[in-house]
Amino acid sequence: MNNSQKYTNSIDAIAECLSLGASEFVISTGARNAEIIYSILSTKNLDYYSHPDERSASFFALGRCISSNKPVVMLTTSGTAVAELYPACIEAYYQSRPLILLTADRPIEYQGSGAPQSINQINIFGEYAETTPSKWNKDKPLHINVHLEEPDLNSLELQKLTGICKSEEAPIITSEEISSNNIQLENFLDTDDSINIIVGTLSPELRTPVLNFIKRSNIPAYAESVSGLRERINSLYPSEISANRILRIGGIPSCRYWRDLENKTDIKVLSITPNKLPGLSRRSKVITKVNWDCIQLKKTYKVKPHSDEASRMDKLLEKYPNSEPSFIRKISNLIPKDSLVFLGNSLPIRQWQIAATHTDKNLSFFANRGANGIDGNISTFLGLSKDYNSSWGIFGDLTTIYDLNSPWFLNYLENSQTNIVVINNGGGKIFEHVKSLEGTPEFIMNTIKNSHNVNFFHWSKMWNLNYILIENINDEINSTSPKNIVEIRPNEDQTKDFWREFLNQ
Repeated sequence: MNNSQKYTNSIDAIAECLSLGASEFVISTGARNAEIIYSILSTKNLDYYSHPDERSASFFALGRCISSNKPVVMLTTSGTAVAELYPACIEAYYQSRPLILLTADRPIEYQGSGAPQSINQINIFGEYAETTPSKWNKDKPLHINVHLEEPDLNSLELQKLTGICKSEEAPIITSEEISSNNIQLENFLDTDDSINIIVGTLSPELRTPVLNFIKRSNIPAYAESVSGLRERINSLYPSEISANRILRIGGIPSCRYWRDLENKTDIKVLSITPNKLPGLSRRSKVITKVNWDCIQLKKTYKVKPHSDEASRMDKLLEKYPNSEPSFIRKISNLIPKDSLVFLGNSLPIRQWQIAATHTDKNLSFFANRGANGIDGNISTFLGLSKDYNSSWGIFGDLTTIYDLNSPWFLNYLENSQTNIVVINNGGGKIFEHVKSLEGTPEFIMNTIKNSHNVNFFHWSKMWNLNYILIENINDEINSTSPKNIVEIRPNEDQTKDFWREFLNQ
């Protein structure tokens, strides 16, 4: 029997989740999972949240998982509700997050019968989720499928859920493996070739060790905003990356240079990333973890003098004050110290990288850069926001449209000053930067970009949120309201002129 078929009562399933260290449950309700819901809500010292849409709820659970760095349970009823978890499951897989997917199912004998809500839920997430808890290293999602009869709330033995020992064990990586990885990194750095470091998404606990290594090594480094290091080092601009060897640390970079490495096979690449994936289809080396404090540097590296990119950017922003990048600079200056900043895919994260202030305000940066999708971004942001007094999510219009029911979770963020910033440019303008689409007829391009005339005023009123419209760089964004929708409508002509001049340096 497949291990995911062994659960036939809610108590055993929840007990398994608790023993694995979970104490937070995100719930999408139904009749089939009523027993499980009753058990969770009747157990002390558990935090729970509910949302009727499984897709949004699962991305919120991912946000809680990222913030706590602990297993968080996403609970659904049976049927197509389970399939709604797939996008968040994939994102959690590529981020190496311990998201537990707890799914109610009809009894085993219904499998393959075509009876109502009896889709095949066994191994529905394929390679993206483990199904055997004893084999789970908390480095990807875990799927626990529970086969249940009709709900019977009177027969539950809730006392079995008390006193369960919670596991706080981290994924096991042996000292021998770390030592071997250290040697591989040291050998990669022991060269007369030029070297650049590219830092993608980093877990908060890795940011200080990696920062200290970069400073100690003196190797020129390009740090993306989601690394948390962009404002803490003299980061290269994307156009300044140039070396014979690239050391990539953390998640997959969003810069164009990384994609261009596919065809630059003469450049050697070593990636250090927890998900063990190279991020390139061509040959390169990957290791999972090193002890940054113990890396022995066998030579002294010289920092490459910077170009005038920073001053050039300042001049362009001044020249085109109502362009999209100028509004990004404005927002970055307004965000207070110690805030959470979530950068949405696709343009906001790239525009922040080139245009945001470099002032270090101890901001905590996050983004869904596992699969780089635009679905569930706001829900993930809200899941993270619960642990911050001030949180700012910056999203494109299409990303926002994908997640319109996410503000449901704002009821759980009583102590957070939460700002959802929507850059409304009338569609997916990132496609205007794709070289392969150059020369596409306008009527086709409008379809590709999902061009629209939507505004977000009535959306804000639907959720009783304060609405702020910004159309000029001098418009005020500051608000005393605890929950805000800030819609920014940049000047299309200035934005086009900015990018044309910026790219034609």
